[in-house]
Amino acid sequence: MPFAFAAAVLAAILGVIDAAAVQPAFAFPLFVGLVVFGAVLAGVAVATSELFRQSRLTAAEAQARLQDLTVQERRLSATVEAAEVGLGLADLDGNLTQVSTRLATILGRTREELAGAGLEEVLPSEDRAAIADALQLLRDGDVATWQAELSRVALFMVRLPATAGGDPAVLVQVADIVARRRIESLSDCVAGVRQVIVNATGIEQAMPQLLRGFCEYLGWSAGQYWALDAERKSLRVRYSWNAADTVMEGFLHAGRGVVVTAATGLVGRVWQAGVVAAEEDLERSADYEPRTAALSAGLRSGLAFPVVVGGDVTGVVELVARQPHTPADEEVTVLATAGVEIGQFIRRAETAQALRRSEADHRAIFERSPIGIARISNGGELVEANASLLHMLDHDAETMRAHAWPELMRTYDQTAAREHKAPFLAGLSDGSSLQIRAATGAGNWLWLQLTATSIPDSRGTPEHVLVMVEDVTALRETSDRLAEALEAQRDANTNLEKLDQTKSEFLSIVSHEFRTALTGIQGFSELIRDGGLEPDEVRAYGGYIFNDADRVNRLIGDMLDLDRMESGRMTMRAGDVDINDIVMEAISRAVPSAVTVEFKSDLDPRLPIVSGDRDRLIQVLSNLVNNAVKYSPDGGTVTLSSRVEGRFALISVTDTGLGIPQDEIGHVFERFRRVRSGAAQSIPGTGLGLTIVKQIVEMHGGKIWVESAVGHGSSFHFTVPLAPESANALQLRHA
Repeated sequence: MPFAFAAAVLAAILGVIDAAAVQPAFAFPLFVGLVVFGAVLAGVAVATSELFRQSRLTAAEAQARLQDLTVQERRLSATVEAAEVGLGLADLDGNLTQVSTRLATILGRTREELAGAGLEEVLPSEDRAAIADALQLLRDGDVATWQAELSRVALFMVRLPATAGGDPAVLVQVADIVARRRIESLSDCVAGVRQVIVNATGIEQAMPQLLRGFCEYLGWSAGQYWALDAERKSLRVRYSWNAADTVMEGFLHAGRGVVVTAATGLVGRVWQAGVVAAEEDLERSADYEPRTAALSAGLRSGLAFPVVVGGDVTGVVELVARQPHTPADEEVTVLATAGVEIGQFIRRAETAQALRRSEADHRAIFERSPIGIARISNGGELVEANASLLHMLDHDAETMRAHAWPELMRTYDQTAAREHKAPFLAGLSDGSSLQIRAATGAGNWLWLQLTATSIPDSRGTPEHVLVMVEDVTALRETSDRLAEALEAQRDANTNLEKLDQTKSEFLSIVSHEFRTALTGIQGFSELIRDGGLEPDEVRAYGGYIFNDADRVNRLIGDMLDLDRMESGRMTMRAGDVDINDIVMEAISRAVPSAVTVEFKSDLDPRLPIVSGDRDRLIQVLSNLVNNAVKYSPDGGTVTLSSRVEGRFALISVTDTGLGIPQDEIGHVFERFRRVRSGAAQSIPGTGLGLTIVKQIVEMHGGKIWVESAVGHGSSFHFTVPLAPESANALQLRHA
């Protein structure tokens, strides 16, 4: 704009010049004046333009500074709001002018409520005198800063100098110390509890101190310990504490008459649930006991926590207070932990007390026992002997230690050697007794029974040995004769029982097998005798008769074989046998009658020759194969395999049939023993086949065993020794 103004002025000057051209006499002076005037105007325009430019730069810088101040103010405000302590400004009379959100939270007011409020109004009444004195000191300029820990907060005040156009102010800083004091109280409580537990000798000494510590450290008015009775069915107050308050003592006295038997009331719920619980208003708790006494004592709140021993609640600690008391999480955790530690202390105290009682009892038993007792070291030396032992052997303590006891130990070891038992110090762990013969100081001979028990030290190493010595002279001869008679009678009874059982089983099985076969033979014979049959029917019935007769013949053969084996009259014709050929022969014999079963072979073609009786080995394999087929009623697969196992040939017969229950596997080779559960009990048999198989295998010098699971089939394995390599070299065979 200044340049536009100058241009307009210049145009006006030029217009005047044009007008003056009409009068030449005035033209030159006028021209010079106008030129000068125009130059002045141009200078003014330039200066004005520069002033406008500087003004714009100054405004931009002011705007930037304003933005920086705004950002700084926001940062300062955020910093004040983020501080852990409450911050505010007040005048010299203590009236708050500005407060942070944290300060409002600590004081329990809103920022609007605190605006203009005095410090003496918003802090507890017990702190008002101290605050008034502090403000007076700051107003008078006696101090520039003031700080103190009041009842609930730590207060720090700084007098700020006056600003331009303003009055002096006070910076107020408030820190909440309730949480810190609570943590310190909890820490002191934990330390106090552990100190009592470490130093106390028993629960009677420790519990009153513990109750006092809980009350004093955590701000409770009184405490009591409820303990389980001997039958663990109810709780009663056993210990209590209060700060010499007669009114409170009335409440505690009333509590001693309460019996808690169910999960009702504060104590009952903690007992049953095993967790910390609290009643914040006892007046509203209908099931609290004793409620009337609690309200009379002015109690407002209560808390209880379990005392736990080995995972079981054995008692409850109850704390009560006249003021409202809401436990924080930290207090609940501390009390729950204290309950476990107190329980461990109770267990240790009870164990120590039991040990002391046990030690006294053992000492009384040792000294007054009618049985002789000796305590010896782990090296065998006599440490002490009771009066009964000294009287029994007619020795004094010194003679007993120096001569009689070493002689008893030598006699014991000699007797143990004859009876194939360990020497005295080596045989302590078996807990057995031994009778020896020993001479008394008067020259009489006694039969003594010695029983030893080792006493370990804290590391479990035997430290001492207690030896019980009994005089059994009067009973020895009678007992020996009675033992001989009883042993003879016992053997006779056992043999009779075995014979009777064997006879019963034999008659039952044989009669059943014979009756079944003879019934079939008789029935089919009558059909053939009556005639009127087709030739095919006659042949079929004749086959049935043949099978039943063969069944009877096999039963008779099995019984004769078993009798010869047990009497030692069966002989083995040992020779070189190709076990693979025998396996294939057993399969070929079983195939015609086992139409529903698939046979597989897994034979080692390089299997060496074995040494055995061919006929008996065929009998073994035929029996095992027939069993595999018989116990696979729904078909399946029977697999026979062979391989070398050290100096033996291992043969296995595996089926996919019914299987054998685990509790019967150990009895399958016993005579007349058959599987009696499930579908297997309906399958016919005598229970002699596997017994004969086991006898034949063992007569060959091998062994037989079975692996089975119900529903997954069975595998019978047996071994036969290979022929000596000097007589038969390894032979290659076709698969």
